[in-house]
Amino acid sequence: MTDRLTNLPILFHELNIHRLPDDKKIKIHQIDEQLPQTQCGLCGHIDGCLPYAYGIVMNGEATNLCVPGGQITTNIISHIMNVPAPTATPSKWATDPTTQRPHAVRAIINEDECIGCTKCIPACPVDAIIGTAKHMHTIITDLCTGCELCLPPCPVDCITLIKYPHAPDDATRQKEQEHLRHRYHHHLNRVAKNMTDGTKPVVNAVESAITNAITGETISPMEQNFAKNTIELAKIRTQIKKLTKQLTTKDNPQLRTELEILQTKLQQLDTP
Repeated sequence: MTDRLTNLPILFHELNIHRLPDDKKIKIHQIDEQLPQTQCGLCGHIDGCLPYAYGIVMNGEATNLCVPGGQITTNIISHIMNVPAPTATPSKWATDPTTQRPHAVRAIINEDECIGCTKCIPACPVDAIIGTAKHMHTIITDLCTGCELCLPPCPVDCITLIKYPHAPDDATRQKEQEHLRHRYHHHLNRVAKNMTDGTKPVVNAVESAITNAITGETISPMEQNFAKNTIELAKIRTQIKKLTKQLTTKDNPQLRTELEILQTKLQQLDTP
């Protein structure tokens, strides 16, 4: 059952999961199996779903931090850990009445505005973006997880998230999550190889963590918080940029209120 927790990418080696007692490994496996594998980092783990599963089992982290998993995932994880299920961390997307999870979303690229800078490509944890320098990029909808990680790097704000009708049955969802997990691990292995070969510069927090894993350096809690805040700040700035652009076309009281809230949040996070 826990075979999937062996031969992990170097990014996860410091977890030493293979040395854990079987009962701990089984719980980590069970929880990771339930997580949506968006690798979005909204739970606080910029390195993905598996470290969050590890944190729940080994460090007593809260069972309700998976935003895209919603209340259903929180309930299942709490059951595995034999603890009362808390209220799930809210999502900015409304609950889909069919799945009882936050609405599935997908990223799309505005072809007319894309400048082919390639900055979004390494940000995608499942390699769902294809394209070459100075040519338009495309997002493979069937692979996109809606993680939002491609939004902050885009210098021209040409990537948008849209609701996506997706309501697979449990068996299909498990297969999709397993496929995404495999793609993410393949992505991490490829990035690590390129960095070992010296062919790839560090461009985001996950790649920085991979570099540290290769060199044997450790990331302090302060550095982890800094990376998390950096991602959050980038997302907020992207949202502010979009709202500002919309308000220059037509004033909207609701959008202006959203803008003011985001600006306040940005100031709070950006204050040392």
